[in-house]
Amino acid sequence: MPSPIRAFLHLLALASLAGLLLWREHSWQVRTKQGEVAPQAGPAAVADQESELLATNGVLQRRASEAESRAGALVAELEALKRAVEAAKPTPGPADLAKKFAEQRGLFFDPAPVWTPAAMDVILEKVRLGVESQLSVEAAEARGRAALAMGFHSEPFDYRAAVTSLAQTSSGGYYDAASKAFYYRQEASLARADGREAFIGGLAGALTQEKAGATPLRFDPPNDDEALALRSLISGDANAARVRFSIADQLNLNFDRSGAPAAAPPNYSAPAYLGETWKFSQDKGSLFVEVLAGQGGNAAIDAAYARPPRSSAEILHPETLYLANPPFQATPVEFSETRVGGMDPYFSNTAGELGTYIVLRSWLGVDEASLASDGWAGDRYAVWSGKDGAGDHVFWKTVWRTEKDAGEFFDHMRRVLMQRFALPWRAVYDELPGQFRVDDPQRVVRLVLRGAEKVVTLLNATEPASARSLEKAAVGW
Repeated sequence: MPSPIRAFLHLLALASLAGLLLWREHSWQVRTKQGEVAPQAGPAAVADQESELLATNGVLQRRASEAESRAGALVAELEALKRAVEAAKPTPGPADLAKKFAEQRGLFFDPAPVWTPAAMDVILEKVRLGVESQLSVEAAEARGRAALAMGFHSEPFDYRAAVTSLAQTSSGGYYDAASKAFYYRQEASLARADGREAFIGGLAGALTQEKAGATPLRFDPPNDDEALALRSLISGDANAARVRFSIADQLNLNFDRSGAPAAAPPNYSAPAYLGETWKFSQDKGSLFVEVLAGQGGNAAIDAAYARPPRSSAEILHPETLYLANPPFQATPVEFSETRVGGMDPYFSNTAGELGTYIVLRSWLGVDEASLASDGWAGDRYAVWSGKDGAGDHVFWKTVWRTEKDAGEFFDHMRRVLMQRFALPWRAVYDELPGQFRVDDPQRVVRLVLRGAEKVVTLLNATEPASARSLEKAAVGW
């Protein structure tokens, strides 16, 4: 069967040629009539000429109308041909789509998985079990509690359930590495373009994770910022590949068939800061991968898996940090002898540029929070248990790329602390240069700028005795 598109182009060319011939004929007749009438012709000759022109115009209009009618019939015939071609194409199977995806992105399972259709509830349950196998109840409780102490969030919440709900939003499919089975949504018909897109979304996510060799620490890593950077590469690559596949999908006119994919579950149980982190990995990750693709297509993206980004700063600033020569390396920050007042910290991690932004953004505008977090070069924080009902104690050390960056963070963090803890300003708070010191019975704050070192430290304790012990231990940090 000849290509409908080629037939339509032929028809369009013929219509254009016919229009050109009609216009030339009209122009020639007008010039001929004008030449036959002498400049000195009287009113009767001019009237005759106008009458002939009107008659000619009527003939041309009738011809144009007839041509439009024929063109309309041809367009309708072309649309019917397209529908017939679509209807005649067989529904692709999972292996067919996986093969096309491999041809476009170069990623595939070896050996091929067992393609297993499953209800969405089954896939969501597998996602939940996968999260819980990597994130214990104790670890989740510590993370939720530390989020409150750091200021990522302001109310207690179920961290494990929140992370699960976010993981379940990407529910196009689930790959079980142990059984080598890929579960895809049986209600999303592969005869529909949106059903195929859902399938490819799940497949792309599974394949990019497989390529990254993501460890079981994805949901409880020792460095959240490094894990976020890797997740941004994985998610960004999967999203970009899914979009490219959908654009190139030949069967893109069949949304009217049965088997529409069901809507993904809402993530109501995730607090704003976790939702922001998840969106970052999806949106900023996609932009990061687009920058890489602009450097060399799939080969440049593949090369990123050999040296993955290690901080959210590299995801935010790929041209100036990740693609720099040599690439940006975050300054490692470690605390020695962290036992304070007879207690070890129950949680320690890295916030990164994004985490720093989230802490600031809770109390500042977007531009201010972005300015104050830009220039991040490294950090680590640790959290110790406080008295029941009083809150926990935090020590946070941040390193910056320039002395100016450190100063901007210090200035903005000072404002955030006053707003967060409703501290009415007193001159004694700013008595020492480069320090913001608060000594209240239930709030002790030491925000210190060490400009020459490009370092800012924050001690935030909920009672004086623990603050003194923490301040003494932190001298060497």
